[in-house]
Amino acid sequence: MLIEAEWALWGVPPGSKDAHDVLSCSRGRIGRSGFSALVDRYARVTPRKLPQVTIARAGADEGAHLFLAVQKWSGAFDGLGRGIAVTHCFCVPYAQAVFGPVSYEGLYQALDGQAVPSDGGPLVVAPPELDSDAVAEAVGQTAMGAAALLLTGERVCVVEGGGASLLDRLRFLDTVAALLPYGFRTKLIASTWAPSAAEHRSRLFFAEHPSENAFNIVWRREVSVPESHDVAHRYYKLLTDRKKNGLAELIARFSRETEQRKFSAETLAAVLPAAESAAEPSPTSIDDLLIACADSIEDGRAGLLPGHLARLDTLRGSAAVNGSVRRRRNIVSDRRLLTPSAALVPAVQEHLYDLVLSVAYGPELTVDGLDQILKDVNPISARLLAALARMPAADSTVTLRLAGRLDPHQSATALTLLSVEELVAAGEREPVDPPVVRLVCSELAARWADPGRRTGIGAALRGRGRLMAAVERLDEADADGQFEKYLVLLVIDYGPSLDPEKVREAFTSHAEVLSVPLLAALALLCDVPARRLLPQLVFHELLGQGGITSKTFEKFQTEHDTPEPHPSRARATRPQESGTDPSLLSRLGFTYRKRV
Repeated sequence: MLIEAEWALWGVPPGSKDAHDVLSCSRGRIGRSGFSALVDRYARVTPRKLPQVTIARAGADEGAHLFLAVQKWSGAFDGLGRGIAVTHCFCVPYAQAVFGPVSYEGLYQALDGQAVPSDGGPLVVAPPELDSDAVAEAVGQTAMGAAALLLTGERVCVVEGGGASLLDRLRFLDTVAALLPYGFRTKLIASTWAPSAAEHRSRLFFAEHPSENAFNIVWRREVSVPESHDVAHRYYKLLTDRKKNGLAELIARFSRETEQRKFSAETLAAVLPAAESAAEPSPTSIDDLLIACADSIEDGRAGLLPGHLARLDTLRGSAAVNGSVRRRRNIVSDRRLLTPSAALVPAVQEHLYDLVLSVAYGPELTVDGLDQILKDVNPISARLLAALARMPAADSTVTLRLAGRLDPHQSATALTLLSVEELVAAGEREPVDPPVVRLVCSELAARWADPGRRTGIGAALRGRGRLMAAVERLDEADADGQFEKYLVLLVIDYGPSLDPEKVREAFTSHAEVLSVPLLAALALLCDVPARRLLPQLVFHELLGQGGITSKTFEKFQTEHDTPEPHPSRARATRPQESGTDPSLLSRLGFTYRKRV
């Protein structure tokens, strides 16, 4: 799992007497002013002992981020000879953090010490996922007491932890957070060290001395949770009981509850019943997980979705995927799992689409699967189209049918993957698929217009009369439309001008699909000698269809010279009067010269 973190460095330049400020930062949503405000709010005070880490929040809803501030000595000195402490700041989109999900320690280990990109781009790292078994093993009485006390809504200060390492204290904060639903991390502010007397916003923190406005607990000592706080007291007892059996399952359950939560009386009180019901069986089959995903969205419990998706992701690579495709497609259709939901952030919506398509429509997208989706989902969203484009296509027809619905950039990317032979084969496929044939003609024209991509296009078309036949059946009521597509294909195949040899070859090759629009396209491309030959070829073909032998035709031909066509009779083949787009013909290399 990869995450992209925006970053900033906050401090003073070496040798300077300037005030602290953002020294450099990434380009992105947070920006210089955003990072400056975050440091000022959460990590302005520099502890005496470094390094230290503060975890906080940035933004909300779809823009929610986890903010990580790592304060450490730089080894340089300011203009007054004082050591410079630099705060390394990182902002990770919450929507990315929930997939795993990732822990505080995992983020710290992945981000700290990384060289920031010189171009201002984000840091791309792969932090380890939260390991519920390892966390459960590390849970002690102090962590359980701290988690229970947080349910009171008050702050919790840990004292006598100065001898512990930074990682030990960070791991403790992680453990306490893991004993609550993951969604609280969007509001939890925690610090490995905060001055007791200073103003700060941390809700869970280590300090040298007890704090006046917090529950003070002692590092690695059992915590006494007051019975007057009923929910907290009962929760502490539940955790103590679960420590003996089932704590890992509770942590795993909470790690999947990623819906953002505030530290309000209502949300804190809901933790206890959620923990008490954590023994309820979770959906285990692909069908049940699809239904659970739909229920989570419909019931407004989108925070449960990442957990369902994580299990779905595990199952899709196993034998469990070999179930009833029809049943799964019915679930997807009936429960509208491919319809956009305003309750889901884009990253979750995209992950949902990828997994649902994989388990319900197979590892490859087929024509049948695409038809079913287009039938069930109307209108189809751009995000779903993008997910369909990410699936491997079973054949070129799927790619072409999908490309016709994508935006120009995505469509061009998809079409680039197809060879000329695949394009032509898709256009010839029965039954005729009008959007595909139109796109084939358009793509062939675009490739022919690029001199560097012309090689092989004419050879792929030559002798493939079925594509011409498909064009004839494409727009039976639109002669001008047929004419334009025939013109494109002929120019690609034979070039912008037909001499007698080329016109004879083209006429013979496509005699079976000969039509007025095709004849018009041939006539428009003929040079003067070929223009004299074409009527003879047409007349010969008509006589042959009527049973007249070639010997009789040759006798007729020797006794009657074919006059050069009168200019007025060629008017129907002019681009301006045939409905053909002159710019298209120019792009193909054909230049119309007005006859005089």
